[in-house]
Amino acid sequence: MTKDELQKLLENLEAEERSLRDQLNIIANKNPMVRGGYQVRIPNYGEDEDENSQETTDLDRNLALEHELEKHLNEILKTKQRIKDGNYGKCDNCSQEIPPARLKVVSIAALCMSCAKISRPR
Repeated sequence: MTKDELQKLLENLEAEERSLRDQLNIIANKNPMVRGGYQVRIPNYGEDEDENSQETTDLDRNLALEHELEKHLNEILKTKQRIKDGNYGKCDNCSQEIPPARLKVVSIAALCMSCAKISRPR
């Protein structure tokens, strides 16, 4: 990747990071016990059975959403760090170059296709 392409990628990652943080701030608070972690706010709609049921449903949904948003945020932060360290485009597992075609499709890819296939849960 050229320097300009890396700069554009970094700008896109920073925009995506801001978006993810905004989404997380809607449903969660920063967790002071975990660096970079978030803790979902528990909804309180009232004391009726229907309201309690809705609180439980929303809490479950928000916990799953928080997990996915935080996971993606961490992947973006790791990718930004790899760019800054000069390691972007190298497989975290085998240190081989990740093909540019893969990086164009999955810019946060940390593994080459061979290593990704091996580490994929079945």
